[in-house]
Amino acid sequence: MSITADVPRVDAPRGWPPHARGGVGFDARALICLVASLALLWPFVTAFYWPAGDGLDVTGHPIGRDFINVWVGPQVAFGEGFATLFDLDAYHAALGTVFGHPLPFHNWGYPLFTLPAFWPLAQLPYAAALAIWTFGLFAVFAGVTLSQLPGQRAFGLIMLALAPACLINAIGGQNGFLSAALFLGGILWLDRRPVAAGVLFGLLTFKPHLGVVLPFALLALGAWRVIASATVTTIVLVAGSVALFGLEPWRQYIEVTSAYQVLLLERFHGFYISMMVSGVASARAFGVSYSAALMAQVMLAVPVIAAACWAVRHTSDARARALVLASATPLVTPYAFNYDLTALAAALVWAACRPAPRSIGRDAILFLGWITPILAMHLNIRGLGLAPFALLAVFVLSVREAIGPAVPVARPATRTEMA
Repeated sequence: MSITADVPRVDAPRGWPPHARGGVGFDARALICLVASLALLWPFVTAFYWPAGDGLDVTGHPIGRDFINVWVGPQVAFGEGFATLFDLDAYHAALGTVFGHPLPFHNWGYPLFTLPAFWPLAQLPYAAALAIWTFGLFAVFAGVTLSQLPGQRAFGLIMLALAPACLINAIGGQNGFLSAALFLGGILWLDRRPVAAGVLFGLLTFKPHLGVVLPFALLALGAWRVIASATVTTIVLVAGSVALFGLEPWRQYIEVTSAYQVLLLERFHGFYISMMVSGVASARAFGVSYSAALMAQVMLAVPVIAAACWAVRHTSDARARALVLASATPLVTPYAFNYDLTALAAALVWAACRPAPRSIGRDAILFLGWITPILAMHLNIRGLGLAPFALLAVFVLSVREAIGPAVPVARPATRTEMA
């Protein structure tokens, strides 16, 4: 089944800018985006991710540093056991044992039902598993994204491949391609294939904070079949893991892993804070106390959720809904990182290719959202937590376009055009 079939094809009216029609070329705006992306990313690549030999980067992490957990976690869980997996010091030592030398600190952070899913990758050599994780998942993510860009796929692929969020995921071994494919696929299938959409949203619970806005949006839409399917999928995942591992590992997950992730927000120290884009992180960067930062996060999240629910009810365009929800999510969750903005990158590419009157202001906001994942790192290390303001600008634009006059919709795409 093709996701493309779920969204009517939109034809640009005559006289609209060339970038809004099927014959999109590599225009000046694209060149500016790509140069800015690479220029801003390069200092971090050389300082933190550049290969230094023996499969390590200059900081002593294996290439694809955050993929370490995906690869080692199942080996530890099914080998040494959960007592090691959820013991921060023991797990750190186990990483060094697997790689043959001590590594910088890592902790296990995924729900237990991911262990059987990650286990096949853990049976492969590290380099092969990393290649499948990075390029295989990018292919899936790109396939979902480009399915909504008939006639513009070359332009879309370039903008997607060199989007800062995508580059950060690729060099850091992160999971953004998988989470974005589930998030966007669920939104695209929401109206036409509600059960399948719910399954995708249920699978997204491997990163539960990325689905924080979805329940409110689904309730606002009255998408009961989606809600039921997502609920059943989540129950099956949790129940299956309990059947395999018992209840004790889940207690350890809650008491150790979840508590440690909260502690990271409270301590707010280390390289990871340069990658955070949430309201809590912004407030902490400006010296606000942890408790006050949480209050600021709530004050931001409540109106964003309300506006997002209002916006998704006013449009049936799945791509417009995707931009609303993808920009709302990092504003609502306190635990948002730049590599979590991959779905937003795809939604911004859709918005850039959407038939719309040329506007410098609109182009500037889209560009700002697109570049935020790497721009945030430059600002955060200088104590300027401004990323939520950029994301808020994108969110406001997404709401305005969702509730605005609908773009004329032409006939549905034929099977030939979907090929």
